[in-house]
Parts: sequence; structure tokens; C-alpha cells
Amino acid sequence: MAISIAAPDEFASHYIADGTVKIDGFDVTLGWENGAAAYASAFSDLAYDVSILPLSNFLIAMDQGRPLVGIPVFIDFFFPQVAIRVNKTAGIHSPKDLEGKKIGVRGFGFNPAVWVRGGLADVYGFDFTKVEWKAAEPNSMSHVDLPTLPGLSLEKGTFDFIADLESGKLDAVMWDRGGVDITDNTANLFDDPLAEVQTYFEQSGVFPPNTMLLAKREVVEANPGLGQAIVDASDKAQSLFFENLSDDATYMGMPVKWLRERGMMPYRNGVANNHAALETVIRYAHEQGLISTWPAVEDLFFAGAI
Repeated sequence: MAISIAAPDEFASHYIADGTVKIDGFDVTLGWENGAAAYASAFSDLAYDVSILPLSNFLIAMDQGRPLVGIPVFIDFFFPQVAIRVNKTAGIHSPKDLEGKKIGVRGFGFNPAVWVRGGLADVYGFDFTKVEWKAAEPNSMSHVDLPTLPGLSLEKGTFDFIADLESGKLDAVMWDRGGVDITDNTANLFDDPLAEVQTYFEQSGVFPPNTMLLAKREVVEANPGLGQAIVDASDKAQSLFFENLSDDATYMGMPVKWLRERGMMPYRNGVANNHAALETVIRYAHEQGLISTWPAVEDLFFAGAI
């Protein structure tokens, strides 16, 4: 029976989705229909034999004992510092000003929110426990018993983040990718978001991964070499992606030329290439109460992954 593999038609994965790059040695079928449903399925029955998951979702699923194994292929990377929007009347001029405010996120365990809370804490001493968090429902982990720290202010519900930020009902929203357009009533948290990206990159040494590949453990164990074959194909696809990515393009809200000039792009797959980033997000997830254990990076991936 063919192995089903999630392959969205974007970034490097495009070259696998359209058949330009093959996964050698295995009979596979490719697909990608509903990202939210595929993400949610990691906590029940994975929608594909090899699927895609935001990194924080993966850590939470592994912490909860799901029979999964990581494949060190990272679909997209980002700096969520560029996607924080604030209401101009909220009195927010620095990350510490976010404390005591009402902040919207698409889910408390939402990968961009995990990264940005941790990053703001590392660089500015931001205390996320002093925030009134508003988490939008439904999201990819709505059905998950998500642990939170005692005393954390967290309201889950149906929110219109764009309207609520515009009106001042919310003081700030932490978006994904590059965020939403700025209006007369809203602004970036940082006057120069790219300067903040540079600061975080220099201090941490990481370009944060957003989504990654993972598989049903039984499928990887029943098909020796599958994990590495997927990594090899993804590396070829990644090379094509960067060869064809124009300096004039924008990537996750940031100019490609700017990223290249600062050594942030091209990014690469692999455990070793992303070890520091993986250690960092594990620390963030643990500090934020989302995972109870502190796994070794290597234990998250198929045996022999490098």
C-alpha cells in the first residue's frame, strides 16, 4: 500500500507536490487538503502517514505520548517579532508594556505565540504570566487538554482579532507569518521590526522553524530508510526553492534580500542544522507550561537522523 505524504504547494514543498522531486525507493501518494484538520489529527489518528505540524504542536503531541516520530524537514521558518500588532491607544511602546494587557493569539500553544513569548522574555525580560491572554477557538488544538501554568489568565472563545484590535477591545495581537496590514489605529510593536529580528538572531543564533514533518512511528519502523529518503528529497526541493526565490520577494513578512545579506537564508533541514533552534523551542514550551518533560532533541526524530 502506498505511503501517504502531506505535500502543500508552497515553499520548497512545492517541488515535491508538483512531482519535480521524487521520493526515491518508496511508493507514495501526495496530498494536502485541510491544514487545520491535518494538524488536529496528530492528537487522534494522523491524517497522513507522513504529515506536517507546527513545531509546538509536535512537542505537545510527543509530550502527551502520541505514537509519532519527527522527520527533520522544516517547511517554513519565521521571525514572529515582525507580526505583533498593537492598538495605538493601549500605551504599548516596548515589550514590557505588554504586561497587564489583553493580547490575542490563535491558540495559547500556537507556535508563533510560543516563539514570540520566549523571544521577548529572553531579550527584554517580558513576563507572559502578567498578560490577559485571549485564545481564538476553534484552533488546531481546541480538542487537546492543553496544560497551563497555575494562575495564568487565559480566556478561550470566538474573537474577531482584526476588529477587536482596531476598536481597542484587545491591546495587541500576536499573528503568524508577517501579520496583518497596519491601520490608522494600529501599529507594529517595534518601530523597526527587522532590527528586532537582527537582535534576536544575533543573541539566539536561530532562525525559528515554524512547521515540520512527522510520521506515524509504525510507518517509519515498517519502512527502513523512509525518513532519510524524505529528507533527501526535501533537501533537493529546498535547493530548487532557493535557486528560484528572487531577492525582490518577501518571505514571511521579510525581504528575501535582507535575509540573505544577513546570513539567515538559505536555511537548511536536518537535526544538526537546527539543533540550537530545537533546544530553544523545547525550553520555551517547558517554561510556558505546555510540556511536562524536557526531551533530548535527538529523541524526537527517527533513529539515525542527522
